Amino acid sequence: MNHPLARSQLSQHVSPLRRSLRVAMVTESYPPEINGVAHTVQQLVEGLRRRGHTVQLVRPRQGPSDQPAPLEGLDHVLTGGMRIPMYGSLRIGFPSAGRLARQWTAVRPDLVHIATEGPLGWSAMQAALKLKLPVCADFRTNFQAYSRFYGAAWLQRPLTAYLRSFHNRCHTTMVPTEETRRGLAAAGFQSLCVVGRGVDTDLFSPTRRDPALRAAWGIGDDEIAVLYVGRLAAEKNLDLLLQAFRRLQAVQPRARL
Repeated sequence: MNHPLARSQLSQHVSPLRRSLRVAMVTESYPPEINGVAHTVQQLVEGLRRRGHTVQLVRPRQGPSDQPAPLEGLDHVLTGGMRIPMYGSLRIGFPSAGRLARQWTAVRPDLVHIATEGPLGWSAMQAALKLKLPVCADFRTNFQAYSRFYGAAWLQRPLTAYLRSFHNRCHTTMVPTEETRRGLAAAGFQSLCVVGRGVDTDLFSPTRRDPALRAAWGIGDDEIAVLYVGRLAAEKNLDLLLQAFRRLQAVQPRARL
């Protein structure tokens, strides 16, 4: 964490001498759901486990057959939830403050990390603050800006106010880029720190280059292939992708998207 306020606030609650922590991770989205939040949170959970920390994963149950297998260093707490209207790839979890307060009183976590700001995340924060547990959160999705793509631009201001109130109750909010930090700071968000996204260099490696696949695409070894990964949704700004690709084609006519 590179924000001095964030470091000082959390250090009052979590000793830097502790070698192993019990982290309560609260998220409304997790695999097998397929989206950026689910994948990123899973990578964070697995990274914590590899470093010897114990994770309690609090998330909505994804269906009657959702019975996660027990894993060393990972406990699941499943709550109720539902799909977000007009945004079916994401879920919201139902408020569970009372249940979480009872569980965290019985087995107290060292830190509560909230990945999503829905009803489950809000209730988790209320329970954590009531028990005087340190709370950090992620800001991953610009929901306040997305509203204009779904015929509800009038929601942008109240959504921003809600998100600001949510994150300013946390000891620290982690953001992926400096640009995001500056934008949120200008909107009144406090205690922000940049935690950049990593790249798995074993998975994304030149050793995995596949000449046969490139040939099937009509791409030579010295030509450029551009890949988009994501949903076909208005907020993904695919118009900008197409504009950028047309500019690339102007200087690299053999490029393929």
